[in-house]
Amino acid sequence: MKIKQFLVIAAFAFVAVWGMQSCQHEQMGDPNAAICFERDILPIFNSKCAMSGCHDAGTAAEDYDLSNYSKIVGDGIVKGKPGKSEIYEEIEDGEMPPKGYPKLSATEKQLIYDWIADGAKNGINCAVKCDSTISGFASAVQPIMTKYCVGCHAYPSASAQVDLSGYIGVKYAINQGLLKSIDHSGYYPMPKGGAKLSDCEINQVRKWIQRGAPND
Repeated sequence: MKIKQFLVIAAFAFVAVWGMQSCQHEQMGDPNAAICFERDILPIFNSKCAMSGCHDAGTAAEDYDLSNYSKIVGDGIVKGKPGKSEIYEEIEDGEMPPKGYPKLSATEKQLIYDWIADGAKNGINCAVKCDSTISGFASAVQPIMTKYCVGCHAYPSASAQVDLSGYIGVKYAINQGLLKSIDHSGYYPMPKGGAKLSDCEINQVRKWIQRGAPND
């Protein structure tokens, strides 16, 4: 009798562990995929939604914490169904980010739509899409600022009065510790609450500064 009970318990334990591993595997995304959560989706939420006083972990306005994968998926994402995902609906309707904050671009909205439609997978350790030989302001630096920074650093709601939405503001920020912030070597590490930029992206900004920060 005890042997049978042991076998039954062991069987249930195996099924439970297998089920957990299976679920974890199902939600993991391909790091080489066209859309990878950590590389393409999380920076949008960190910059445009999880700002201080809004949907960050400390504030969680309206009970939404959009600072990491589990919170984002658990707070209004229906995998495979963008049209039934409350978070996407609010983004599409223009309700999020709120008035006064930079809205998501059409490209950013489409990325989130396609990511949800593909199952909202948790892609991590994503393959980097970056060419370190490119260091122009328009071709490299401004897209980096737009992707990671302007959610908080754009007037009229520019954090710390640093506006990174255009050339003049970005050039001014050089003397305010821009490079040390993004390479986490001093000042406030940026993006706030987000992962450090890739070495390639940091080098693009560094090379632009070394070239005299031209408006090219």
